[in-house]
Amino acid sequence: MSNFYQLFLAWGILLVVVLSFYLIDKVNTMYRFSVPAEIPKTYSDGLFGELVGKNLWDAMSGLPVQGIDPKLVDNLKPHYEPILRQHIEHTFMEGFRDGQAQRAGVPPNNRPIPTPRGSVESWLPLHHLASIYQAGSEFAMGLPEEHLRIQQSLDQVTAMLYARTNFELKDPYSETLLKLPILEGLMPDPELESQTVPDLLTLEQNNEAPMTPMPDMVQQGQNAKMQEISDSLSGFGSLGESEPAPAHVASEVTEASEVAVAAEGEPQGQVLAENSTVLPAPNLTLPQAQPV
Repeated sequence: MSNFYQLFLAWGILLVVVLSFYLIDKVNTMYRFSVPAEIPKTYSDGLFGELVGKNLWDAMSGLPVQGIDPKLVDNLKPHYEPILRQHIEHTFMEGFRDGQAQRAGVPPNNRPIPTPRGSVESWLPLHHLASIYQAGSEFAMGLPEEHLRIQQSLDQVTAMLYARTNFELKDPYSETLLKLPILEGLMPDPELESQTVPDLLTLEQNNEAPMTPMPDMVQQGQNAKMQEISDSLSGFGSLGESEPAPAHVASEVTEASEVAVAAEGEPQGQVLAENSTVLPAPNLTLPQAQPV
């Protein structure tokens, strides 16, 4: 009886062990079907080959990379500068957008950068990226007193990155980065606003300015006309009252009076009226016939 009990117990333990292995395998199979397999990232730009991510940065920074020919690195350097520039610009704009949304974030080291041949994974040191990201976030606040400090911070960080990769930086990088939000329409152009207000004020002042005086030639012409009429009237006055004034003299008098009336609304007409002498009206009545 004792042998039978021992044999039954051994078979029971074996059955429990087999059932446990079966359940473990079943659970693993269900987990593999529920969770998709992780697909490694692939980048279509085959120009850099295996140089992606941190290996690409190390190679461009002058550090030796196992299995990479240094001559290949020198040939690829001109193609790496646009990738470095885009990585810096994308990080700055990410900080600017987060600053406008009033949220804090951390820029990633790795970032896919589009190229004419596809895309490549770029990697930059986190402390440099954090400085660029923070500068973009502070620039979004629009504080004029912080503008110079942000500009100096960007120039310093980008100069260090370009020096690490042995690239020549001709102009300060802040001149490019600080114009990106304006070019993308995320903020107004301060130079355009500063030029618009004075122009509008100048235009308004020009509209309210008084009319410009008449040229001197017009005044001289009017004076000469009045002098000619005065001479004509004085000549006829010396002939006596026996001869009537010709018709062209009357027409000249009428024309002069019309000119004087038209000039009353102008400042020059007032000055002419003050400086000219008042001429006596000519006596154009016919003399009475004397009885014989």
